[in-house]
Amino acid sequence: MGKPNIRLNPQIESVRNRVLFNKAIELLLSCTLLLPEPLYKGKGRRPYDYRIVLVLCILRVLFRKSYADYETEMRSDRRLIDMTKLNKLPCKSTINNYAFQFSLKLLSEFNRNLIDSWIKKPVDLLLDSSGIRLVGRSIWFCIKIKRNIRKKDCDKIHLAVSLCSLLIANFKISNSRRNDSPFLKKLLKPFSGILGLVLADKGYSGKKNAEYVLGKKGSFFCPFKSNADPDEFSLWNKLYKLWRVFPSLCENIYHQRSKIEAVFSALKRKYGDQLYSKKWFMRRREMAMRFIAYNIRIIVGIQIAREKNIPLWVRA
Repeated sequence: MGKPNIRLNPQIESVRNRVLFNKAIELLLSCTLLLPEPLYKGKGRRPYDYRIVLVLCILRVLFRKSYADYETEMRSDRRLIDMTKLNKLPCKSTINNYAFQFSLKLLSEFNRNLIDSWIKKPVDLLLDSSGIRLVGRSIWFCIKIKRNIRKKDCDKIHLAVSLCSLLIANFKISNSRRNDSPFLKKLLKPFSGILGLVLADKGYSGKKNAEYVLGKKGSFFCPFKSNADPDEFSLWNKLYKLWRVFPSLCENIYHQRSKIEAVFSALKRKYGDQLYSKKWFMRRREMAMRFIAYNIRIIVGIQIAREKNIPLWVRA
């Protein structure tokens, strides 16, 4: 991970820390109204609304609380009880059990509803990936070959980040062995006909990816690999000639991609660079909630920047 060259305005950060709780709950509850209503056809005690439990799960991640901290601090918070309109908030075991049911598809949809009105159209996107360590993976001794074997001890996160606001527009999570290139289509799939610039590193370079971005009326800026051999009269060949004829112009546009390093830096500094869950699907749900929590912090920062008429980002 490179060094970020921009950071959040310190004036905004100091104000955000004071108003984050109330504004975060308002944002989350407004987004839950866009999710499908729960269906209940059985008998017995009516279950909690999954949308309210989802809000509580994201708030727990947002404020970096463990399940024990949730039980002792958040569950008895009068502000949460009043805003969720519940007589009693669910216990930590219920929160954990509901978290198993939240699919990545649901969390992705919730994230899109959250940021939809905060990114300009057509959207300019930065693409990159980074690793997240998995705690609990260690060196073990293999009897068959009689030596220590170290398993892959990280997951890979693939992000599409808005260039103007640095909001996480879409995300995918995979194991560490997956290549970056196939994830370009998956990251851009939700954006239909509203793409602007798409800036990616050499890991996403390829003819099929360039044609896919063009099909969505976007502009693909990605440096070519040393072994690139474009076909004549193809789109790939035209992009290759553009980089050769105007190298400084293309590089100036492409180097805006470095801003995504500020997103990775903020995620890992605020929420850590490791995951503790033993089950792979719970690790990915936890990471997806971190993305949503990051977006909430940025949206609250945007609100403050507009109120005070000051820039959101400054030089690091």
